Amino acid sequence: MDKRIRRSAGQLPAGVQLTTFFGRSRELAEVCERLNAGDRAVTLTGSPGVGKTRLAGELLVHMNEHYDASVFIRLAELGVHADMPDAERRICNLLIAALRISHHQPNVDPVDVLIEHVRNRRVLIVLDNCEQVLDAAAELVNRIITETVMVQVIATSRAYLDVQGEHRVHLGPLATPAEGADRAAAEHSDAVQLLANRAAAAGRPLTEQDDWQAIVDLVRWSSGIPLILELIAAQFGRGRAPAVVLDRLQGGASLKYGPGARGVPSHHLALDIAITESWDLCSPQQQRVWARLTVFTGGFTLDASEQVCADELIDQGEILETLDHLVRHSIIEGASADGRYRQHTFLREYGRRRLRIFGELDEISERLCRWIAGLVRQAAERWFGPEEVRWLDLVNAESRNIAAAVAWCSDNGLIERALAIMVDVLLTRAPFFFATEIQVCRQVEELLSEGPVVASDVRISALAMAGWVWIALGEQARGKTLLDECVRLAREAGKDDAPAVQFVEGAYEALALGQRSGFAKLAAASAGFRAAGADGAAYMADLIHAITAGLLGPADEADRMSQRCLSEARRRGAEWAVTWAEWTRGLPACSEPVTDNPEPLRRQIALGDLWGPGWWVERKAWELAKDGDYVGAARRIGGSDSLQARHGVHYNGLASFKSHRGRAKAEIALVLGPVESTAAYLEGSLLDDEQIVALAFDEVDSPPEPTLTERQWTITRLVARGSKNPQIATIVRFSVRTVETELTTIYGLLGVAGRRELAEWYRARSAPTGAPTAPAGPRRRG
Repeated sequence: MDKRIRRSAGQLPAGVQLTTFFGRSRELAEVCERLNAGDRAVTLTGSPGVGKTRLAGELLVHMNEHYDASVFIRLAELGVHADMPDAERRICNLLIAALRISHHQPNVDPVDVLIEHVRNRRVLIVLDNCEQVLDAAAELVNRIITETVMVQVIATSRAYLDVQGEHRVHLGPLATPAEGADRAAAEHSDAVQLLANRAAAAGRPLTEQDDWQAIVDLVRWSSGIPLILELIAAQFGRGRAPAVVLDRLQGGASLKYGPGARGVPSHHLALDIAITESWDLCSPQQQRVWARLTVFTGGFTLDASEQVCADELIDQGEILETLDHLVRHSIIEGASADGRYRQHTFLREYGRRRLRIFGELDEISERLCRWIAGLVRQAAERWFGPEEVRWLDLVNAESRNIAAAVAWCSDNGLIERALAIMVDVLLTRAPFFFATEIQVCRQVEELLSEGPVVASDVRISALAMAGWVWIALGEQARGKTLLDECVRLAREAGKDDAPAVQFVEGAYEALALGQRSGFAKLAAASAGFRAAGADGAAYMADLIHAITAGLLGPADEADRMSQRCLSEARRRGAEWAVTWAEWTRGLPACSEPVTDNPEPLRRQIALGDLWGPGWWVERKAWELAKDGDYVGAARRIGGSDSLQARHGVHYNGLASFKSHRGRAKAEIALVLGPVESTAAYLEGSLLDDEQIVALAFDEVDSPPEPTLTERQWTITRLVARGSKNPQIATIVRFSVRTVETELTTIYGLLGVAGRRELAEWYRARSAPTGAPTAPAGPRRRG
């Protein structure tokens, strides 16, 4: 071994390992495994500030002792777009110096000198920030791995090198907390842990007195990018409160280290500096496309980007190649399985500032609005058919872009245009399918409150659709308010027989009030929609007609409408529509209810329907009560109540449902009595979503009893007897604080809200046996 390049184990370049390492154990293990397997070149890619350099430094720590020599070369100082031959030589000279290779031959190419000295030696080379001199770095790496035997290279780069044998490891962001997470939940995420670590290092530890909502919002805005988290921590260290930092982000332009910061790489001193390096690596055309893509807030497809970004300056045929460049340089995330590209918030906001500089923000936002309006119009017209689920998924996937387009319309006073978009969204029924109908209706109501009130077709339709949704959710008063305004404007415009008006009036009368008079209006709405070519809307009018006839009777009406819906849905090949038509066949007013076929519900669940399961469980409860299985019926009603609470719907308050539920609950109370019926309701409510759905299939015989310790059973029994915490503490010889802690644990295990529910739960289990400890549970049929 030539000792001229020998380095002692553990000797590392300055500044490689100055901070605590967070959240990259999987990537660290993957690269170590690749190196141990003999891979010659591994490229760590990712967006600016994602932690490529930090991971490379940690890899050097882990792998250094396995090599005769290792070097870490920072290429950022070579300058962007350096001349390739000159840059290649300069990189070689840095390597030669770092490896301490004697070189006294001025006429010999330094690349040849480097290759000759490392050809048969085991050397690890780390080249940091290769995107600065990408072509030169790629050419040099290619020569090293093809002309040596055991040299391995780790490259960090926003763009991959594209050399033969390169193994790419893409670094994504650190995990961030969920929206609205409290401190306890937030502190489990890697991103918050990194922020807390860096804030403490900056002399400003995070405490429980801090505004944790602002902290969570900051971390979520960061997209989990370590550099941004470190810059936020630096702001904390300068005495700025989290809420102040959040309020003054300025799209990230305010995030920077203070004057005099030392030891920080120049391209990490400010977020804008880091991103500007990526901007400067793009051509003018690529920069313009990057800027234009920022009008998308929820990701985008190739088709969407072509429709919105292409014009006389950017040819549509060049969009795909430009996207490939932006992906390669980690400016956008490559298309995932759903065909969508995505962009981190901080890169998007940087590009949006550039779009304003170009003077194109309004123009490109207008194009996005046109594209969105066309998309949802097509979905509203075409969903009722074999591509039903595709349209549903498409509308849901674009929900954030839809919201952005609507917000742009609102900001520019285009209220009617925004309402037209939202009406079409509701006509697709995607908000019901994905349980977003409440947010969508609130958006509609906000739009309705803006601008002058005019009796336009769009406003009348918006009032009708939003009113209908609130009625279906059990919010009858709210729905009636919108219905009354809809009818008033329709009469003012001489359009009180418009299909949308007939639909919401008929739905209110039949569904909310339980009056058969609504059937005629629903039938008129269906005919009107069909005459206008709105077959999907016509089907929805028929479906509500079938549902309410199946609940209110008469039997011939219920049978006729149920069969009509099923036949039409099958004829059109609309799979989700078929499942709901199947559900109506089992409603009580049908002459021969079909309730023994679980396949439609299985299809709904497979499709991802978040509404259907609750309605199926409710219908099953009525069926079991009719058959005399009162415990089973009570458990399913408890499950139905739980699903409604979790998903924000209240269909059991609708008059059409209420009579059937009321009859079932009266029979349950009469046969089981208050204690056992309460226990059965509680059992159903404590199940999770999957278990509740299984109730509709008769696949859950009895839920598992919660396991309590002997101490917990004793405390539960004393609570049921009416003992207070100090009395319980005296009896069991614990402190009052210990009793309080145990009670909190018991409430969580059993899913009860407090002492009263806990007492009911215990009495329901001990009543049948009088057992002083864990009872067997309430009686069941069979």
